[in-house]
This record gives sequence, C-alpha cells and structure tokens, in this order.
Amino acid sequence: MSFAPTEILAAFERNPFHQSTDRRTEAGDACDALGARGRRRMLVETLEAGDLETAERLLLAFGHAEALEDVEPWEGIGDKVWDVLPSKRAAYVRIARAAARCTRHLDRLVGASTAMQRLRAETWSACFGSSLRDALRLERVIVDHDVLLLGETGTGKEALAKAIQESLPAADPNGLPARAALNAAAIPETLVESALFGHRKGAFTGADQDRLGAIRQAHSGSLFLDEVGDLPRATQVKLLRVMETDEVRPLGSDEPFPAECRYIAATHLDLEAMVEAGEFRRDLFERLAGHVLRVPPLRDRREDIPELGRHFVARYVGADELPEVWARVERWLDRARALPHRWPGNVRELQNALRSVVLGLEPPMLDAGRGNETADGIVPAAIAAGTAPLEDVEAWYLQKVLDAQGGSQSAAARVLGIDRGTVRRRLEKLD
Repeated sequence: MSFAPTEILAAFERNPFHQSTDRRTEAGDACDALGARGRRRMLVETLEAGDLETAERLLLAFGHAEALEDVEPWEGIGDKVWDVLPSKRAAYVRIARAAARCTRHLDRLVGASTAMQRLRAETWSACFGSSLRDALRLERVIVDHDVLLLGETGTGKEALAKAIQESLPAADPNGLPARAALNAAAIPETLVESALFGHRKGAFTGADQDRLGAIRQAHSGSLFLDEVGDLPRATQVKLLRVMETDEVRPLGSDEPFPAECRYIAATHLDLEAMVEAGEFRRDLFERLAGHVLRVPPLRDRREDIPELGRHFVARYVGADELPEVWARVERWLDRARALPHRWPGNVRELQNALRSVVLGLEPPMLDAGRGNETADGIVPAAIAAGTAPLEDVEAWYLQKVLDAQGGSQSAAARVLGIDRGTVRRRLEKLD
C-alpha cells in the first residue's frame, strides 16, 4: 500500500494531534503502513523534489507521532536533511516534543462528547495555531498571545492550563519549559503583590529574605494565574504594566528584571460583567483575552458522566477488584447520567459523589433529585419545584412515556403527539 505525502498530511489534518492516538485511526494506519523507513524515505524524496513546506509538515507530523510512542524520532534521517531544511534540527525537536507533551495532557481530559472534542481542538489551536509548522515560525507571537479560561467551579480549568503550559517549547530541546502558578483567591490581598511580583528583603514587615515571585519564576515560560477575577484593582494595574513591558519590579526594589512569559488566566466569575461594573480593568481583560477558551459545565456534557465516573473510581479500585463495587458504581452512573440534576459543582461534585458510592453510601444529590412521590411515580425535585430547564423536563418526560409504553417508540410518539422520527432524533440527542 502506498501513500502520497498529501494523503498522509490530509489524514493527520482530518484527525488532528489534539485527539488521542486511538481516535486518530486513519493517520495512525497510514503511518503504520509506511513504517519508520518508509516515512524517512518519503521525507527525503519530498526534500529532493524541492517541496520544503510539505517536507517540514511531514517531519513534524512524523516526529510528533513517533514522540508520542516514545520512539527516537530523528534517528537515521541523515545530516543532508538538516542541511536543506530552513530551520535548525533543534528547532524541530523542540516543537515536536512540545506537541507530544501537550497531547499527553489533553488526552487526560476525560470525555468523548462533542463539547470536549471541541475544547481539545480549540486548546490545540491556542497552543500551536493552524499547524506545527506555523508554530515553529510564529513562536514569539504565540507566547504573546495570552489565554483566558472561563468556566464554572470544578469544570477542569486547571488541567487545561497544564496542557497549555506544557505546549511551550523549552529553550533546551531536552528540557522542560519554565512554569509557575498562582491562585489569586487563595492569597490575602496584602500579600498577593509579593507572591506575584516578588520582593526584596526588608521591603515590608516580615520580609526577612528576597522572594522571586511567580512572574520571574515563569520567565521564558508560562504563568497560570488562577481566579484572576479576585485580583485587587491596584494589582491589576501593576500586572498590566508588567505584561506590556515584559519587566517586573519586585516590591522594595528600584531595579527591573526581565519577565517575558505567556499568561494563562482562569476564573469562574463573569469577567465581562465585572468590566462593565467597573470591578475589573477593561485593558487588562483585553490583554488576557487573547484566546478565550470556555470550559463546558458537566450538565452540557452529560454523556461523559459514565466515562468520567469510571476514570475516578479506577483511582481507588482496580479493574479486576471488588466486582460488587463496580456493579454498584455502574448502576449509579446510569442513574446519574439520566438525572435532571444541574451539577453545580461539576466534575468535582461528581468525584465527591462517587467516593460515597464506592463506600456504599447514597450521595445526597441523588436523594434530593428523586423529587416528590406522585400517583404515577417520581417527579424530580427540580421539575416539581419549577426550577429545571426545559431540556431536562423534556428528557425526563420522554423517558417516562417510553417506560410507560414498554420502550415502544411508535407508541410513545402517539402519546406525545409527534412522529416516531422525532422521538428517535430526541433520543439520539440525549445519547
């Protein structure tokens, strides 16, 4: 079986790197069919034909795929390849290894729902633009293109931030990028500037030694600034100045220090509303919002609940251990997925509930969701209270009618006054 370079690249582009290896079947099959020797031969032949752009794209695609498999990606290609390509060997190694690190972290984001696939794709774009080849040439632009993560508490913004931090190429091809993290909500307002900008010994009472500060720790890498909406207004002004000048002046110091890094900010607050209310500086918001990623709440990706649940439980119980526990977990996950519950705590709430299930306890949120007893059965509490969204009401009632009709979609359609195709489509949407 033979593949043209354009076919190989098209396969990778249809199944981009932000998706895990098992979801990248076409590209994986193509590379497996070629083999390492065939990939190198295709690269050399493309270079000899003078098509440097395609050669670079092939090199990064092959290098990235092989780096994911922990195989030495460049062995045996030959010095003549590096003499012809426009960038140095180290530059290709740096970007390929950054892509491999990023992909490994994105693969840890559990869930195959449309919302999660979209989030992985958007995150990959925030890290590398339209291609690894572009990222190789536009690395400085990407570093200056800050990322803002918006989402409710417990949705997984921190895990996403780690993937973005890992995506920055390291100065040393064999090393890791510099990184630091700071949670603005976890630090007293009087100390947040010291934690962020650093201080000199004696700058204030209790400053008995120099402190580097998170920004300087992240120099040449990235800083994850969690709960950025909790930053005091005065600190917002100083942070914007640092971001604009790439210099930071520690408290108590007259000397500025270089501070060039990519800022990854996150918050569960509505920053745009805070800007309108004068509670957050517009200029800082615009600077942070170079690339905005909205992390979906769990209620918008209910189909991921079973996979997420198994992932969490596997931390405590092995796949072949305690079958009675796993049976209990599976029954609970089936109920939880169909439950018209808003999941205000999102993934973190699900994780807490599953600990109770593993211990044989009934999580309170399911007890509350059982609702009111009626002559016909059980009405979920949110529906009975008139607080459930229409989508949840429709889903619950559709399932109730189906159950009453013994699972017959035709009979349910007659009761509901709609056609059978509409019933089928709504059921597919629920799945």
